[in-house]
Amino acid sequence: MGVFYGYRLVAYSFVVCFLATSFFLHARGVFFPYWMADFQVSKTELSAVVTATLFSGAMFAPIMGYLIDHLRVKWIVTVASLWLCAGYLLMQWVESYWGLILVLIPFQGLGWTGVGPLVHTKLMVNWFSRNRGMALGFAIMGMSVAGVVVPPINAFLAETIGWRNAYLIYVGLLVGLVIPATLLLVRQHPSELGQHPDGIAPAVEGSSADNSPAARPRMAPDTQGWAVYREVLTNPAFWSVVLTFGLMNGVYSAMATHLPTYMSTELNFTIVDAAWLLSLAGGFAIGGKIVFGWMMDHLPAKITVLSGVVAYIGSTLAILSGASFATLSVAAALFGLGFGGMVPVRSVVISRIFGAARFSRANGLLSFFIAPATFWVLITGYVADQAGSYLPAFQIWCGAFLLAGVVSLIVKIPNADEAVA
Repeated sequence: MGVFYGYRLVAYSFVVCFLATSFFLHARGVFFPYWMADFQVSKTELSAVVTATLFSGAMFAPIMGYLIDHLRVKWIVTVASLWLCAGYLLMQWVESYWGLILVLIPFQGLGWTGVGPLVHTKLMVNWFSRNRGMALGFAIMGMSVAGVVVPPINAFLAETIGWRNAYLIYVGLLVGLVIPATLLLVRQHPSELGQHPDGIAPAVEGSSADNSPAARPRMAPDTQGWAVYREVLTNPAFWSVVLTFGLMNGVYSAMATHLPTYMSTELNFTIVDAAWLLSLAGGFAIGGKIVFGWMMDHLPAKITVLSGVVAYIGSTLAILSGASFATLSVAAALFGLGFGGMVPVRSVVISRIFGAARFSRANGLLSFFIAPATFWVLITGYVADQAGSYLPAFQIWCGAFLLAGVVSLIVKIPNADEAVA
């Protein structure tokens, strides 16, 4: 038997997540000071655009979740990539703040949902069961590897060819790599190739395998129509996840957006220095995905989530304790560790609650209900403008993480033996 095809899809998702996050998550923080200068706007005004872009994607996520559960992933990624290309081409003619709003929000905000982790978590949930946590961790690791490699590259591009021309390079990567790879490689289910999840045929009933009720995963009820949404919205476990991750989600986006501006305006560092710290955060996010993915497969889920909360709290305490490059490096590393780890953790938890058949719709609803977390970018910029410093905003971050820790101790977070099939 050849290599399990699911591993090829892990590699594919890794590459696409790498590129998709390079174009915005790991570009906007580097481009932020240039946008402020070119469009003559404040941190608050520019933060509002970034927040609206993130928020529009979160609002569209439930619709995208429905589409992912009903349409083929390859066509969703292809159409979304073409949509992003159109927006990036229009960046060549953006000359005002309002022009940035009209291009960034509809094209980047909506296009991201069709090429980002929503579609790739669906593929991993379809192709893996027993090793789902590790598969998700490695697939989405592309986001973190991009965080290591791309910020210095984007800083170089902004300094040499300008941020507008950088978007032309993004178009070339989408047309020349992402779209062809998607059309050639993506398969929706293992059954299309005569395979099974994890590459392992299910045990035959009546064999020596443990078929006790406790050993078998619970089966999801009917997956048709609006009943799915009603079931998700009335499930207390879903709201536990919303509370837990809603308090943490978005702060990494705020850090990635504002760190270069903080370091170049309030501290004696350059944009390039900040880009290297973002790279450090991306490096630790790689380790976070691997470590936390393994923890979700082998340890109680609550311990895993609390470990991520501790990393986040430690990061904000580090950034508040001093302004040296070494201290900021510790803060960036812990931020990356927590952020990287929580991405696969959140997806695994949702898949355990609702099963593979309804995963994308539940995941889309989760993105919708934690959408207010995108306002961390705006809140951070506003507080910095009003206080004349970013430090009060960092204190607010720390308070939110402490609250997330309290919530994590209280709410129900399902373990592997409580998973829906």
